[in-house]
Amino acid sequence: MKKIGQYYLFAGMILAILFSSCSSKKPTTKTYIIPKKDKTYVIIKKEDQTRVKVIKNSENTPVPKEPVVIKSDEAVHIDKEDEGILYEEFINLGLRVPKYSDIEEYLYFYGVKNRAWTEAALNRANLYMPMIKSVFRQYGLPEELAYLPVVESGYDPFATSYSGAAGIWQFIKTTGRRFGLRINRYVDERRDPYKSTVAAAKYLKHLYGIFKRWDLVLAAYNCGEGCVLRRMEHPLNNFWEIKYDLPDQTQKYVPKFLAVVLIAKNPEKYGIKIRKTNVYYVKTQKTPITASLNYIARNLRIDYKLLKKYNAHFRRNVAVRGYNLNIPYKTLAQKRLFLKRVSYIKKKRYRYHRVKKGDTLYRISKKYGVSIEKIKKLNKIKGSLIKPGMVLKIPLKEVSYRR
Repeated sequence: MKKIGQYYLFAGMILAILFSSCSSKKPTTKTYIIPKKDKTYVIIKKEDQTRVKVIKNSENTPVPKEPVVIKSDEAVHIDKEDEGILYEEFINLGLRVPKYSDIEEYLYFYGVKNRAWTEAALNRANLYMPMIKSVFRQYGLPEELAYLPVVESGYDPFATSYSGAAGIWQFIKTTGRRFGLRINRYVDERRDPYKSTVAAAKYLKHLYGIFKRWDLVLAAYNCGEGCVLRRMEHPLNNFWEIKYDLPDQTQKYVPKFLAVVLIAKNPEKYGIKIRKTNVYYVKTQKTPITASLNYIARNLRIDYKLLKKYNAHFRRNVAVRGYNLNIPYKTLAQKRLFLKRVSYIKKKRYRYHRVKKGDTLYRISKKYGVSIEKIKKLNKIKGSLIKPGMVLKIPLKEVSYRR
């Protein structure tokens, strides 16, 4: 009973704050209580004004486990469920609460007008989410930023913009190379989901070191840090204060991101179906020899299209020796089964060698790293005599993956 009484006392405090903020015209006011570990955030929205009060939690101040919403009867496009999600994200990311019209435009764009596209993008996101969130945790970044590629590329590793940006994180070549991505005739690591995510984490952390605000970090990720810095009149400026000084695409970028996060947190509300089983983990290792992704998929018993998505960085769908190969798996048991020992050789198990003057079986075996007995057995040679002009089959050396 004591705790119940304390709870009503706490609720009374909130209502007092609410009514004290009302004018004689009784404008629309909404109050949100969002509990955290050691603090409770009380958000009071009065028309276009928003105030945030922080109350330290104690044993004498019971806090409800779920956000409590007190609102008037006025209907809004973003309902109380949406607002509860948004305010929690604003607190997690340290963002200032914007006008809802900035977000509602893109809720319609992603959740209604282009619902099929958004559904496909969020289902593709499921493929990479475990890996991305793991990388972001290592770099101390908010996990909400894992939804940025929905805005950037629709989570398509093969996406290329009109300006030449590529991959799920849409790096241009100069920025990609700046953060450790290799781009050459063999690979374009901007399309490597794992390596590009590590580069994106480094870039986002670098931007946060400059701006100390995630809304400005998002804007700078879109148009570059110099673009944002040139438009800041004061070091404490936030995105909404300089929004209309930024390029048109950047003005839309932060509201787009917030709309995507809102939809991703509650996709059912927008009629979007997410296949929960469509989640994979990734084992990344160096490719031991050059071979086609099609051949690797057959040997690892992985769907070729899936393997190709995880290894979009290989040009012409050929995995090149020495570069990262991303192997998707669903469970630990499957990982052990597939990677314990898998032969990784070409479909043809031999190559050809035309015998020249001075060649011996010993020299040929040393050249190809294959025993004399194997060469003799494959070519049905008795004794050790070979003649110039003969064409020998040379067995390929087997290479295996080991855990």
